[in-house]
Amino acid sequence: MKYIKLVLISLIVVVPALAFALYKPIRVLIPETFGVSCEQNVCVDDSSQRKYAVALLKYSKETLRAQYGLNLDKPNIIFCSTEKCKNIFGLGKKAAFSLGSFSIAIAPRGWKEHYVAHELIHYWQAENFGSLTRLNGEPWFIEGMAYALSNDPRKKLHEPFESYRNRFTEWHHLHAGIPLIESVDEVL
Repeated sequence: MKYIKLVLISLIVVVPALAFALYKPIRVLIPETFGVSCEQNVCVDDSSQRKYAVALLKYSKETLRAQYGLNLDKPNIIFCSTEKCKNIFGLGKKAAFSLGSFSIAIAPRGWKEHYVAHELIHYWQAENFGSLTRLNGEPWFIEGMAYALSNDPRKKLHEPFESYRNRFTEWHHLHAGIPLIESVDEVL
């Protein structure tokens, strides 16, 4: 009986603690614990940047809604303006990442409309198709959609992302006039 209690305590206490210590991206689930201040769904490490972060998020969401009909709830989003914050949330060399439909983290270099829109698209995918589909879905569709619909200004992306963007763009043109949410069944 003591052994079972010890195993249960380990599972309840030790495993989550190790997860937060060893897998930094999971920290987006409880960001205030790691030094950012949050108001509503926007967290920042520098409160003087809050208005800019909120405006960037609002503009990106409105653009995606107007251009592609993507309705986004209020994703939790962390805007890091320092290297320290970037490292705390495990961004590494990434400009940003999304953790399913739970949260998005933006690195200092990711404070651009196309990076925020890219991650909002991944958030939308996770919300509408599930996190597992986003992780296991066709890469050309998942990443291609994010690069194409975010209006990423780079003329040429590193491969395979340029091919993904081109393939999605071709697919999207073939399905013009059909709401995106309705046209994805054949791919996912």
